[in-house]
Amino acid sequence: MSKVLRAMAVLLWCFSAAQAEEPVVELTLAEDSVAVGQPVVLRLTVLVPSFMPSPPNLPSFETPNLMVRLNGRATSPTSKPVNGETWSGVTRSYTLYPMVAGTFEIPAQEVSVTYRGEGTEDLTSVVTTEPFTLTGLVPEGAERLDPLLVATGLTATQEITLPEGKIAMGDAVQRNLTVTIKGAPPLFVPPLLGLSEESALRAYPKEPVLTESVDRGVVSGTRQEAASYVAIAEGPAELPEITLEWFNITSGQVETIVLEGAQFEVAPGPAAPVSWDRGLILRALASLVALVALGFALCRYGYPRWQHWWEARKAAKARAAPQMFRQIEAAAAAQDLSLLLRRIAAFETAHGTLPPSLEFDAALSRVTAVAYGDTPVPPAETAARWAALTKALTARKPGQNSVAREAVLPALNPL
Repeated sequence: MSKVLRAMAVLLWCFSAAQAEEPVVELTLAEDSVAVGQPVVLRLTVLVPSFMPSPPNLPSFETPNLMVRLNGRATSPTSKPVNGETWSGVTRSYTLYPMVAGTFEIPAQEVSVTYRGEGTEDLTSVVTTEPFTLTGLVPEGAERLDPLLVATGLTATQEITLPEGKIAMGDAVQRNLTVTIKGAPPLFVPPLLGLSEESALRAYPKEPVLTESVDRGVVSGTRQEAASYVAIAEGPAELPEITLEWFNITSGQVETIVLEGAQFEVAPGPAAPVSWDRGLILRALASLVALVALGFALCRYGYPRWQHWWEARKAAKARAAPQMFRQIEAAAAAQDLSLLLRRIAAFETAHGTLPPSLEFDAALSRVTAVAYGDTPVPPAETAARWAALTKALTARKPGQNSVAREAVLPALNPL
């Protein structure tokens, strides 16, 4: 195909020069087909019979799923004999990378050229390039790879940072990953962190950092990823193993890189501190007096009275739920994420799971993103997120829905 393009360009030169000596263009494609992710060079040459007082308006050849790059010094002056005369112009080199397998049909492109005519007059002409096609191929032996990654070299390293001591709910585990690729742009390396969901961990990946370089026409680069994994439940937790398969175009073989995961235990954390106040002390003293009196009554009146005391004690235990819930609300008011998670876990251990609430789950996720997310959150937005969490928490108060229903029930006997 590239030979056909050159032949057609030569014919176009001869025809144009014979007609009116207008600018001519030539397209040269190094190869008609190339492996996905590998480079192929396209050269565009524009020639005029005199010279160009200003650079021509060259096309970009941008096409969906076809990466087009202009490397350093991509455009340079040139000259060429046309019909026995030396014409001058420019040559631009484009590096094309098919991003998917298939055939790319690049239509004709217009090139606006300003050049010096006879005398001192400047002429402007619009010439058109020839359309061409490029095929992206899947190398033999790489058909099963998804995503398809083709390169001449690939390495990967990682760093996992655990908090000192025991890992408790609200703590974060950091995982950093660096992939170095040679023979292809780092854009072709797929994302590797934050893809799998772990019930005890919530991932907060940061934006990847891509670095690219060109050495003697060979493209290389790195993809750096980082993610924070926040412990949201006690028990065993795991960072999964990472497997990356790629096709080595030099050896013609599929190679595999494996990065080990990590296993650890999430501790429940220390018990939430109790706020002692005068009212609490008075209630404790009253309870003590009640217990003494109850013991005396049991000794005096025997088992029936003891059974009555037992039923009353169970009712008192049920009434302790509002006190624990107030401690949860206090942690939210203090904007202490770790303390909030521990108090919720303590409440659900003693009194069962709180009523489900999608609004609360979403608000908790936004608050957690303040501490461990990639993007800094302004103080005003942080306060708004905690306020939304406090509002959603109030709706989960035990007995909240039942109290509301009792308030709207009509009297059983209006008479």
